[in-house]
Amino acid sequence: MFENIRFYTYETEEPVTPNKIDIRHIPRLKQEAWQNAASHPLLFLEEFGTSDDLPANMQHADFLITGKLQSFFRPPISEFALQNLYHLEAFSIFHCGRNFFTKRSEYASYLILYTYSGNGILEYEGKKYHLGEGDGFLIDCMKPHMYKTTGDNWTHSVLHINGPLISPLFEQYMQNGSALFSQSITGNYQSSLEHLLAIYSTAQPYRDWQASHCLSAILTDLLASSLHSSDKSVAMPENMQYLIGYMENNFSADLTVEYLSKFSGISRSHLTREFKKYTGYAPNDYLIQLRIEQAKKLLESSQFSANQVAHMVGIHDVNNFTNLFRKKVGMTPGRYRKEHVL
Repeated sequence: MFENIRFYTYETEEPVTPNKIDIRHIPRLKQEAWQNAASHPLLFLEEFGTSDDLPANMQHADFLITGKLQSFFRPPISEFALQNLYHLEAFSIFHCGRNFFTKRSEYASYLILYTYSGNGILEYEGKKYHLGEGDGFLIDCMKPHMYKTTGDNWTHSVLHINGPLISPLFEQYMQNGSALFSQSITGNYQSSLEHLLAIYSTAQPYRDWQASHCLSAILTDLLASSLHSSDKSVAMPENMQYLIGYMENNFSADLTVEYLSKFSGISRSHLTREFKKYTGYAPNDYLIQLRIEQAKKLLESSQFSANQVAHMVGIHDVNNFTNLFRKKVGMTPGRYRKEHVL
């Protein structure tokens, strides 16, 4: 694993705690590596000098580090990426002994931890999660959390990430009631993680965008897999899957909520609640979005009038169609056609 990825390696001679950080024992790194010091407690900047100037990940924290640590050198990323894209903040691999732990809060970062061997425990939001090979978790580090070794050893990776869309994604992830995920070491997470580090390891055009795309794929995969790794009752019911498929193929028909309720065998109130849970839309809003998307395609690729397009997608009042289109797209159907004609 992690072939051709550059790491800085440090092995503790004795346990490292907040009160025992001694810069005399920290190997001097090249000046360009200083920016990466906040990735973990051991690479402590010499110019900080005192514990009063600890990097953000070490504030509001207690820890005991034992064993070997491999830290990835992340190159500088643009201010645009920091403000607008998913981006890597730090990545390390910990080969920890029996007494390792990290206890922290109020750190503005999201953490994906993944276990390669040994065992650990996560305590987060009143729950305790047991971690073995192939187990990981995604958490918001602003919230109090603690993870530690159980047994004699625990080898795990620590990936700190951030981005403007990660907060709502994390809320969706936690709707299943568990921070935990499980994947084989040969699965999607590990292969995508290695691809992410390879992107940052090679100078290339649009590197920040490529890294953001890779992180988006990682997070989306974890979001999807969380349905399967938690209680099976959260998986989308078969009748809901069939209903959504039916709507996507028959959106021009007169599909009222009452009709959809009878079609799916789900009460109206339960249908509305469950539909939004799985799609993010109320049933009628989803239907409108399907119709508007099809209307956009027809306006782009045909000579049908706006009135004809409205009827074709199932909206039989052209004024209502125009108002809905403007609300969803930000312009009238006529203007959209002028700007997007093929």
